[in-house]
Amino acid sequence: MAAEIKRDDVGRISRKLLECRANLQKDNVYSCLIGFKEVLEKLRTTRMLPADEKGLHHDINTFQDDLSASRAFRHLYGPVTFKDGDFETSLDFMKQLIQIKEEEILAESERLKHDGETGDPEALQARVQELMMLVEKGDFAVAREMAQKDEEAADILIERYNTAGIQYRMEKDFEKAVMTFKKAHFIRPEDEGLYYNMARAFIEAGDWKSAKNAMEEALKVNSDFQEGIKLLSYIEGNL
Repeated sequence: MAAEIKRDDVGRISRKLLECRANLQKDNVYSCLIGFKEVLEKLRTTRMLPADEKGLHHDINTFQDDLSASRAFRHLYGPVTFKDGDFETSLDFMKQLIQIKEEEILAESERLKHDGETGDPEALQARVQELMMLVEKGDFAVAREMAQKDEEAADILIERYNTAGIQYRMEKDFEKAVMTFKKAHFIRPEDEGLYYNMARAFIEAGDWKSAKNAMEEALKVNSDFQEGIKLLSYIEGNL
């Protein structure tokens, strides 16, 4: 016998989708992906009226477009295009992204832990680790809020990301270098020095336009940043 149609189930899916959108707007990408996976899983097993199905499919397609256009999502995963109505493929992709991100979190955690062995007290290390987990997951808004309340832990993590980013640049892995500096930037977007380091990585990668954009952002933060002024002049001379 066919399962009973319960319109409340459609409402719950819609509310979960709204929750995903709220997380996306706050740059909490990982929480957004977890919630969207749940939406797509529930969609597979929920019977609904044709009108409800049509409306929900439209809302999901719109959300997928917004997700692929999100700055924070693109920073983590690059350009992605979703196909309207192909929700099975979207679900498989969400599972892959989440699995990959969890593996990256473990790897980056070990790297930063190794790079950051400084003899810090255990409690402080735990706070740094908690902040790092939020950043690696992509829950940037929560990470920024925690960083504002715990500047000591934020300073340590930013220094570790900065050191790791410089190391990646020296190893000629410019994509990882830029991504690592961006992770620090999500914690503290007003740090002009992070833009400077990103710009240097872009320069060595031959991406002068992105380097110029980074330095222009740095000077919006601090118009008296002398090293930034010099670097921007150098960049403009090479464009």
